[in-house]
Amino acid sequence: MKHAGFRSLSVLLAAIGAVAAHAEVQVSPYVAAEYEHTSNIFYEWGGVPATVGRNGAARGDTIRALRGGLDARISWSRQKLFVIAEARRFDYHNFNSLDHYEGLLDGSLDWQLARLLDGSLEYRHERRMVPFSELAAARNLLLETEDVGTASMNVQVAPAWRWENRVKIRNLDSPRPGLPRLSLREYSLHEGVRYLVAAVAVGLDGEYLDGKFGGATGLAATAYRQSTAQLAGEYQPSGRSSLNGAIGYTRRNGLSSDGVSAVTGVLRYQCYFTGKTSATLQLLRGVNSYVTTAGTEVDTGASLQATWQPTTRIQVSPGLSLMRSEFPGQTFGSATVRRDHFESFTLDIEYQTFDWLSVHPYGRYNFRSSTIAGFGFNVTEVGVELRVKVPE
Repeated sequence: MKHAGFRSLSVLLAAIGAVAAHAEVQVSPYVAAEYEHTSNIFYEWGGVPATVGRNGAARGDTIRALRGGLDARISWSRQKLFVIAEARRFDYHNFNSLDHYEGLLDGSLDWQLARLLDGSLEYRHERRMVPFSELAAARNLLLETEDVGTASMNVQVAPAWRWENRVKIRNLDSPRPGLPRLSLREYSLHEGVRYLVAAVAVGLDGEYLDGKFGGATGLAATAYRQSTAQLAGEYQPSGRSSLNGAIGYTRRNGLSSDGVSAVTGVLRYQCYFTGKTSATLQLLRGVNSYVTTAGTEVDTGASLQATWQPTTRIQVSPGLSLMRSEFPGQTFGSATVRRDHFESFTLDIEYQTFDWLSVHPYGRYNFRSSTIAGFGFNVTEVGVELRVKVPE
């Protein structure tokens, strides 16, 4: 038995060595330094008095961020492995009680067996700060941890028919003021079928989601079930444009006595006007979980993203997004149901100065109004990021 174990280990090591010998490996360590000024660090409404920090009363602050990580890609045969590992440090000039560390580990494996079977495996672990846009009237640092695992398998049943399967598990530990153990656990199963002909793909999608909030003290219902059925399609008439989307119906039960139901879907159109200019328009409507109150939100939005690349080293990307969010059954102590309107304007400039150095200045303006006092804000952010990356 002992010799059999050694033989099995030798076979395994030999197989790993054979894969490594024929694999294409690309590894790129990187480090990035970012300097950002935020006009409204706690995302407060304009009428709220300024918060007292180290340098007195102030709304804005300057944030210095340092990121370091590793980007690795390994390809062998028809398989591709991607891994990103990153550590982050954030320092605040005025509100230094918000100084903290974050981290990210993201890996995915795209696999294919012959031409009839393919899929992917993905795991993502992230430790990050809970954004103040989710913390009305809160001023303290809260860190959340999210783990997401996804597995998919697709079968080419016939030349024109494709069967798609995906399982997703999500665990989120996201404390809130007064709820230090607030968490969310979700499991979803997605099934789809596609009919492919020329530049058109049409089909049906169905998804079942089972979720539960933990640590939500005082709530009558914390578990829910959600079902979605959609008609999906994709159209790529040429290499200069593409259109894909889905429309259907979503029903969620459990968090409110009447449940939540809505027409849902997404439409995405991408067009390349020239070799240097492109634009992407997206419309969406979805039923999602709102962690702060362990409830439900229905989001309806539109976004437009343009890209202009005058040279191979410069890219300019302005963007606009609008979002309307409803929170069924959530009145926050008043007779008014909460409804938010969110607007965002962004401008990003990427300048690849050298093969190993990129400069990324950016600007953002975000505005949110709400029917509930304390949830609206307006904030302006401007900054620049320098990234040094070892060429692959």
